[in-house]
Amino acid sequence: DASKPFTFQLSVDFPSAELASFAYHALVVDEELHSDKVRREIRVDDECLHADFHAVDARMLRVSVNSFLEMLILATKTMDMF
Repeated sequence: DASKPFTFQLSVDFPSAELASFAYHALVVDEELHSDKVRREIRVDDECLHADFHAVDARMLRVSVNSFLEMLILATKTMDMF
């Protein structure tokens, strides 16, 4: 997307496809607050959770990725408790 030239790709391996799916479902419900400035795509491939970010500028990319990582940490800590 030429209008969103700043990108970041993240892949996180989980111990099982089921746990990757749990993380996906926990994260996909939160939409981007500035969807006109940042596009986030999340998908699961077996045990791997993938997230791709595309933003209009570096600041928006940093804010979006940071927020996502905080939610991911919370989701994984929650799964660890069970």
